[in-house]
Amino acid sequence: MKKGLLLAGILAVITGTAANAQRVNYGLKATLLVSNIKGEGINPGSKPGFQGGAFFEFNLTKDKKWGIQPELLFTQTSAKKGNDFAQKYVTYHNTQGREKVKISAVTVPILVRYTPIPALTFNLGAQYSNLFFIDENLIKGNLDAFKKNDIGIVGGAQVNVANVRFIARYVKGVANINNIPAPQYNWKTNQFTLGIGIAFK
Repeated sequence: MKKGLLLAGILAVITGTAANAQRVNYGLKATLLVSNIKGEGINPGSKPGFQGGAFFEFNLTKDKKWGIQPELLFTQTSAKKGNDFAQKYVTYHNTQGREKVKISAVTVPILVRYTPIPALTFNLGAQYSNLFFIDENLIKGNLDAFKKNDIGIVGGAQVNVANVRFIARYVKGVANINNIPAPQYNWKTNQFTLGIGIAFK
């Protein structure tokens, strides 16, 4: 509940600032997301997903070359249990556990933006994801196999055509999202997104 209120507060502040600032663009985006989770007991294959939400472009210089780009996104993705899951987590594995894991998250990237020419922008920064819904029963006792928080390093570029943004981005997870007590193997995410955004201002 507290995290939900915090995210709502962040969105309200950003939206209010965008409405009054002279050097701000804002809009909506939708992207195809391809992701995987690498770690012991997890299938490393890439899975398709979706990501969409609001973005804000704050220009820090008069020439609009440097700026900050925060976003508030909904992420829908999935993972799959590996064939070796029962061998890696002998004590904890649930023999009735489903193979596929569905994951929904609220994702907040905070990016530095550099626009050397109006048609091209590069992004670099970090993102936080709150995994608020994870449909899985991989381990016994209704315990969560996944942690609720993830952090990643973001790099990407976008092509700007008038108010349209064509976006390509890669995210490397740096946090361990494995919540199984022992043995404590690392599970880390990788994401690639490709999509489009529309700026309203």
